[in-house]
Amino acid sequence: MSDIIEEAEDLALAGKYTEALEKYDEAIAADPGDPLAFVGKASVLKAAGKFEECAVCMDAALSILPVWNVTENDKERLAAFTAMLLVLKAEALIYADKPEEAMEALNRADRIHGVDAASLIIRGQAYALQKNYEEAGNCLYRAEEWCFLHDDSLLSQVWLLKIRLAKEAGKPFAPSYAAEVYRTGNWKKPVGTAGELFERGNNLRSEGLVYDALRYYDACLAAEPENKALVLFFKGIIFEQLKRFNEAFSLYSDALSAGPEPEDEFKIRIRWANAKCLRT
Repeated sequence: MSDIIEEAEDLALAGKYTEALEKYDEAIAADPGDPLAFVGKASVLKAAGKFEECAVCMDAALSILPVWNVTENDKERLAAFTAMLLVLKAEALIYADKPEEAMEALNRADRIHGVDAASLIIRGQAYALQKNYEEAGNCLYRAEEWCFLHDDSLLSQVWLLKIRLAKEAGKPFAPSYAAEVYRTGNWKKPVGTAGELFERGNNLRSEGLVYDALRYYDACLAAEPENKALVLFFKGIIFEQLKRFNEAFSLYSDALSAGPEPEDEFKIRIRWANAKCLRT
């Protein structure tokens, strides 16, 4: 890395974006064949809110990569680096409100280095911009599954996006891949006391993340809660929301058999009777 790029990085870290951009331009003029100068400039443009310019700058870096001087042993790392730049370009295009162009960049990234959590997260955001919450959710639950199986460093970002999209969708957030992840059990099992797990499940249910709530209710039941009937009741409500009335009826029946408190029994029986009528 040249001294000029190091100076530019220091200026960027200090929030001096104009001066940093000038330094990166100086580095590019000195060595127009170095993609790192373009990548650094793109990162400053993104921080400055100049998202379309950021994407253009990423394109400049990407155009250099095929002829960049790398050894045969570095080919795999070059592919990973190229895919990363394409994902970063796609992210800039999301901020620029250009989801279709973002999708094109992500398609290229996936062809080069395969699908990972980062590309799935950005793809989910692109679908969300198009108000396609089903596909956006599928991408986020696939990203979550990828994190569970490979690297969980992006899990917090996935969770925050799921909560945001559930609010935007304005209804129970139950994309088809969420059901698949729940069915296969490809997630990190929740931990905590029965009370903590029950509270978290209730919070997730209120946020519209119904399959996530089911995970916590299942973990709560495994912890043998004192209010088992109520946990089963809330699970039944979720399956009723999902129009899976046979399962809802079964859960309400189990809730009644678990000896609910008198104040809970009546509302469970009402739900039980309704689910009984709607069974197929």
